[in-house]
Amino acid sequence: MSDRKEKLSCQLRLMAAFKEFTGPVPEGLFTQKEFFIVRLHGIGTLLNEFKREKLKELSDWLSARLARGALSEADAAHFKQSLSALVNGQDYNSVCGALAGSRELLLQRLSRVQPVSVAEEEKKRPGQSREPAADRLTTAAYARLAFEKLEKELEAGQAAEKVLEEARKRAGALCSSDKMPLGLENTMPLQMQNCIESAAGACFRLLARLKH
Repeated sequence: MSDRKEKLSCQLRLMAAFKEFTGPVPEGLFTQKEFFIVRLHGIGTLLNEFKREKLKELSDWLSARLARGALSEADAAHFKQSLSALVNGQDYNSVCGALAGSRELLLQRLSRVQPVSVAEEEKKRPGQSREPAADRLTTAAYARLAFEKLEKELEAGQAAEKVLEEARKRAGALCSSDKMPLGLENTMPLQMQNCIESAAGACFRLLARLKH
């Protein structure tokens, strides 16, 4: 299987998982809460896989550019923007700090970074340090999806199953992944990646708050 087909396979699995998560619960297999938890964690795993592939793609791109000589300002800006959507601030600063160094140092540092996981971020307890970029993404989606109102509905006596069902519907409306065409030459744009990741982050946050 070519690299292009492998990337497409990961994207399609991620989009299919998100579409399933926001759709109806299969009868007799899960309760609403079980479905929410199992399918959401599946999306978290696929997001990490997708972002690891994006990191490899970025590394291959960088290696090819550096083989031609020094990076242009436009190339450096593209690299920084792409990297910032995938890793935490500490890793970002470490890698970008090597832009002025040797080719080997830059590629070595890039090879060591790991993608930021919204699932892991939302496991953190109040007061624990959070990755600012991921936190902003999740917080913005949480507000846009009006999940705080769902929290209040739960406090007022609404069943958790109803709250989680509504949360999935809202997440699906936020990211209409089924409307984005994909082919061997069309890969998931950063906007769609951010949308799915932010919606998933908001759902992880809601789930964490429902447990308390």
